[in-house]
Amino acid sequence: MTRRAITRRLLGLLRPLAPLMAVSITCRVVNQTLGIAIPAIAAVGVVRIATGTASSAWTMVGLLIGIAVVKGSFRYLEQYTGHAVAFQLLATLRSDTYRHIEPLAPAGLEDERSGDLVARVVGDVDRVEPFFAHTIAPVVGSIVVPLLAIIGLAIFADPVLALALVGWPLLIVAVSPWLWAKRVAALSTELRVDSGEAAAALTDAVQGSREIAVLRAVPLITRRIDDRSAASAVIRRRLSRVAAARSALGELLTAGAIVTTAAVGIARIETGAIDLAAFAAAIAVAWAINTPGRALEEIVPDLEQALASAGRLFELSDRVSPVTDPDDSVELPADGSIRIIAVTVALGESRTAVLDGVDITIPDRTMVAIVGPSGSGKSTLAELLVRFRDPERGRIEIGGTDVRRVPLADLRSRVTLVSQRPELFFGTVADNLRLASPDASDDDLMRAIERSALGAWARSLPRGLDTPIGELGDTLSGGQRQRLVLARGLLRDSSILILDEATSELDAEAGKRILQTVTEERERRTVVVVAHRLETVTDADLILVLDRGRLVETGRHQDLITAGGVYAGLWGRFLDIIEE
Repeated sequence: MTRRAITRRLLGLLRPLAPLMAVSITCRVVNQTLGIAIPAIAAVGVVRIATGTASSAWTMVGLLIGIAVVKGSFRYLEQYTGHAVAFQLLATLRSDTYRHIEPLAPAGLEDERSGDLVARVVGDVDRVEPFFAHTIAPVVGSIVVPLLAIIGLAIFADPVLALALVGWPLLIVAVSPWLWAKRVAALSTELRVDSGEAAAALTDAVQGSREIAVLRAVPLITRRIDDRSAASAVIRRRLSRVAAARSALGELLTAGAIVTTAAVGIARIETGAIDLAAFAAAIAVAWAINTPGRALEEIVPDLEQALASAGRLFELSDRVSPVTDPDDSVELPADGSIRIIAVTVALGESRTAVLDGVDITIPDRTMVAIVGPSGSGKSTLAELLVRFRDPERGRIEIGGTDVRRVPLADLRSRVTLVSQRPELFFGTVADNLRLASPDASDDDLMRAIERSALGAWARSLPRGLDTPIGELGDTLSGGQRQRLVLARGLLRDSSILILDEATSELDAEAGKRILQTVTEERERRTVVVVAHRLETVTDADLILVLDRGRLVETGRHQDLITAGGVYAGLWGRFLDIIEE
């Protein structure tokens, strides 16, 4: 995306707050115009006092104090309104970015690192702030204020002096801040990408701190982070050199404005065209008129980084979600039957088929197990039922309705997936459970906890359901995390419950209690169990066996063992492990 396109989109966000931004711009113009007027009036006053033509020095002092107070008031209003606009727009931008990211998960974000995504939503959004708070008003001021100053000089002092001065502010505004703009833009983009990588590395290091300590990998991880930091430092030094060159050029142009005005002014005095007071005013204006333009030197580096950050945000929000809501949606029937018809799914750059022509029929209110070797496509099949992705060919039907014709929110309210990777959030036990049912009472939560074989643990907590569980549930064991996530799934009143390796970290006793709970669930809804541990699915109404993405066997436990196929081989290996 080009810088111009990014700028247009950012300005589009500004449209609802344009009146407030207009106030900020007006206040800046008034503030900076008075900033030029003060030294000009002071110079005239000094000359008149020195030549004895001033009526009263104190009158002049009072006038300057009054102007300074007014100037300060407009400065306050400019800062307040400008930042009010910026912070409101940053909140909007952050919310919009998250709303665009969420539909991409998980299939659309498989290649992204969580640390870099956090850096975009937090760091990059914050880096956009200078565009709204420190760019728009300064750019307008750098053009309007010098123009007003030159007009004032022409009216109150000398048109010739004003004409001699007019080119210098234009050079400062149009040349100095924008030198090496493409180079700075490229470096700014590189810096934001590198910062995202650094944030991702730090996130990985913090989340994996235990493993890093056990593996004694601290020096290796530290070196990686140091390398990222060093790369960022190199880019910042390059940006600093450009900023220094711009600043030096700005000083040179300011000096040129003063020298030019002095030379023309002296010539005008010698011819009697102007008096000393007009000359002093012109020198003061020449010295102060470049201040608005010089302000751009400071904001341009921040502006380039703001545009680079906005580009990263827009790139993310412009991605097309792998699944979308239908244009002509239909209501999902209450029936929890499932049909998987000739489904093929290919993943990765090589587009390898993970599922290949799979046909499955699952009756309503039954318990069905999906088993198979690792990599056979079991979890992918589970993801299809909640439309985390859509198949390349074939279709999924629930209650006889193609899931692609059902709004995503409706589908996911009727289908609950308990993932093999238990996701818990910073907060209390109750906070995490109520993600599934915000209106659930404490009694509802405890019933779900009891059914997940966590009752004794919950009753032992010092603060009960209000006990914090730490970030990602890091105060819990793996089995406790799995059972708490299962309790969250049981809270939802959905037609279909999918358990994807949801008991993989449980001991035998807890596993038996969970199996009993799951078996009871089929009395009120369809239960699909994706399992690696075969002992947990022996009572399933139907077992579906996948191998290399194909459905190779279906039947009940004993029938499949008798058949002597893939399932019998998996069961035999399981018995061998038990005997060992």
